[in-house]
Amino acid sequence: MKTEYCLPFNFVSFIDIIYKMRKSVLIFLSVLIPISFCFAQQPDQLLRQWAEKNSIEKVWLHLDRDNYLAGETAWFKAYLYADYQPDTISTTLYVELLNNKGFLIDRKVLPILDGRTFGQFELNDSLSTDNYLIRAYSPTMLNGAPGQDSAYIFQKNIFVLGKNTKTQTFKKITDFSRIEFFPESGNFVNGIMNTIAFKATDEEGKPIAINGLVKNDKDEIVAEFASVHDGMGMFDITPISGVKYYAIIKDDARAKEFPLPSVADEGVVLRILQSGKNKFYEIEQRSNQEIRRAAYIVGQMQNHIVFKNNFSTEQNKTVINGPLDVSHLASGILQVTVFNKDNIPLAERLCFVNNGEYKIKADIEPDTLSFKERSRNVLRVAFKDTVVGSFSMSVVDPAYGNYAPRSENIYSSLLLTSDLHGYIHNPAYYFLNDDDSTQANLDLVMMTNGWRRFKWTELSKGISALPAINDPGYIRVAGKVNIMYLKKMFVSKPFLVFINTQDHNKSMRMGLTDAQGNFQLDSLMFFGNALMSFKDIRGKKSSKLEVKLSADTLTRNFSLPKFSQELKAIGWQPSTESKIKLEDDLDAINKAKGIMLNNVTVKVKKKSAEELLDEKYSKGMFSGFAERTIDLVHTDEPIFQSNIFDYLQGRVPGLNISNDGPEYSIHYRQAATTSSMGLIPMILYLDEVQTDVSFISAIPANDIAMVKVFSNFVGAEGNGAGGVLAIYTKKGEDALNSITTKDRIRYQGYSVIKEFYAPDYKVNQQTDLNVDNRITLLWKPDIQVRGINSIITIPFYNNDRSKQFKVVLEGLTVDGKMLMLEKIFDKKE
Repeated sequence: MKTEYCLPFNFVSFIDIIYKMRKSVLIFLSVLIPISFCFAQQPDQLLRQWAEKNSIEKVWLHLDRDNYLAGETAWFKAYLYADYQPDTISTTLYVELLNNKGFLIDRKVLPILDGRTFGQFELNDSLSTDNYLIRAYSPTMLNGAPGQDSAYIFQKNIFVLGKNTKTQTFKKITDFSRIEFFPESGNFVNGIMNTIAFKATDEEGKPIAINGLVKNDKDEIVAEFASVHDGMGMFDITPISGVKYYAIIKDDARAKEFPLPSVADEGVVLRILQSGKNKFYEIEQRSNQEIRRAAYIVGQMQNHIVFKNNFSTEQNKTVINGPLDVSHLASGILQVTVFNKDNIPLAERLCFVNNGEYKIKADIEPDTLSFKERSRNVLRVAFKDTVVGSFSMSVVDPAYGNYAPRSENIYSSLLLTSDLHGYIHNPAYYFLNDDDSTQANLDLVMMTNGWRRFKWTELSKGISALPAINDPGYIRVAGKVNIMYLKKMFVSKPFLVFINTQDHNKSMRMGLTDAQGNFQLDSLMFFGNALMSFKDIRGKKSSKLEVKLSADTLTRNFSLPKFSQELKAIGWQPSTESKIKLEDDLDAINKAKGIMLNNVTVKVKKKSAEELLDEKYSKGMFSGFAERTIDLVHTDEPIFQSNIFDYLQGRVPGLNISNDGPEYSIHYRQAATTSSMGLIPMILYLDEVQTDVSFISAIPANDIAMVKVFSNFVGAEGNGAGGVLAIYTKKGEDALNSITTKDRIRYQGYSVIKEFYAPDYKVNQQTDLNVDNRITLLWKPDIQVRGINSIITIPFYNNDRSKQFKVVLEGLTVDGKMLMLEKIFDKKE
């Protein structure tokens, strides 16, 4: 990879450009109209106006693990954050899974309630071994500020072990590939001591340690430097106007020279000094021109001005300094900017405020700890003070992942990386300790990464503009209603909508068309496929209705930032030991499924249409063997029945279907009994989600692709003692032949949220006779806490092999405080 160096934004050059443009405009227009310069309005006023329309929104995803086997489920909970509180701006979150080329594999659309939501990705067992990207955003997060080329969205790598599991060999990288130099305040000014921060990375974008020399154009050494943390460091230098400076790296056989920024004759240097929790600013200026001298200094956090100091009596001083009282501020990134009298920025510096007020006091300890096979464990979480919030917990076996603390957590994401450009290596490190060394290293991050939220110089352009994307307020269904057969619009009339959803819910909504027959239903919330029946409610005057929907508010596409090649290159990898264990697990799973290893050629019988259909529609425990599989796609028989139950009557031996009007009873291979419990009804699944019989009965039989009959089913309650009926609706090309009435539409609601399955060995030690090799032992995404000094207990069962538990507990309170606990509990010898 080509070696690069990067230079920062130069405020001095920017000022020259601005004033040259201003002078030209004044000459051209001075005889016509008075000029109002674009920065005449105070920057703090512009920022307040912008913030009133655009709040900063962030999202953090707590995942149960960082690595998975193909065919497993990746569980996550999302926490949304705005203005130091749970985000109440957005109502819908998009969570997407992409491969390492940036192609979309899966997408979940989830409702946000009180700043949180949760869901899962079912990782297809056909995925190849690689890093995959998860990204998450709400539509309103995409309203970037003027001058910014992209908005902030959450991105995280996960590792999936699947096909092509041959161990990859990685080249050991010991050489730097990129060096970036950053004058502390953006200016490299003649005759003033300048602090230059630097960052060195290898060809994968990971930090690498370096040390080197700074020389002038006479080949004289003027400074030495060495990285102190993650390839970052800094050095001081007093440059001379007209002299060029460059850096060389010691022991670099190439003797490559890396030029430093050009020296400005005049300008302002801003320094931020730290002493424990206290901060001070120091401005040193070298200019006789008023336009290049500091008039005031402003500090902002999260689009809110937190201080402003005017230098009306100090403008002519060479050095201006003073304290920065940050003790009353919320924690996060503080952007400090020096302006001249014309409100043009002269110098800028980022620093981090860490007052610790964001942390909840809590601890987690085992109440019952046992590493025996399938033994019961209980974790005890004790909160201090008053806590009202929502939390999520994962318990995993660290031997199949990572023993080290996660490199990113809720603290580092919401307070640090969400506001910075580029890749930050191991950001969670900066929140592990609060000592001077850690804070000094964090200050290097502030000096070597740019602010991403807005540019002062572009802010005025966005004040009058409304946000490009608005939140629809959950599901919004809109369209046009006509009177069936008459081709007349159903204008200015009321109608009733019956909504039957996949999660057993039924509801009704009243609507009213306008003068063109258009309608809009707002604030709907339902999951999976929904059947919406539109009815005219005018009594004897009622007509059959024909409905045509307009654009969908849920499945729309957005213009997103380009796929992060930098993040792709820095993909997470499990340790060699963990990867070998994962490969063994995957081999065992594949052998159990009858899948052959790579590079083994066998002759196989060509699969039937029914087998191919089963592979297309069913996944996981639903795939493969069933007592009976009915294919409704590859049949020449006309399918006219009103629902699948009418179609199945008399077709499957032992399947008894009876109905009393719209209510159906379905039983499988059960004789009459005198038991008080009576017959056990079959458990019904629609598209592998347990669904109410009344919902399925509203779907025409011609919309069904396949039906599978199971006499029992390990994934169902009570092992499906009464039998399980798995019904699959047509999708893709198979759906083209479906026939539906024009007054009834099918609408895809929010993604179905599944429940994490964990065996309860207390009820039945023989629940599953197979080996229990679960890596995620517990995923509990919706722990609600409300009270003073609350104590909660969380039980879970071990698998057949784990000797350690890694527990992560994260969450957010209603007043914006965060919890992050991460512990490993070992087997005590």
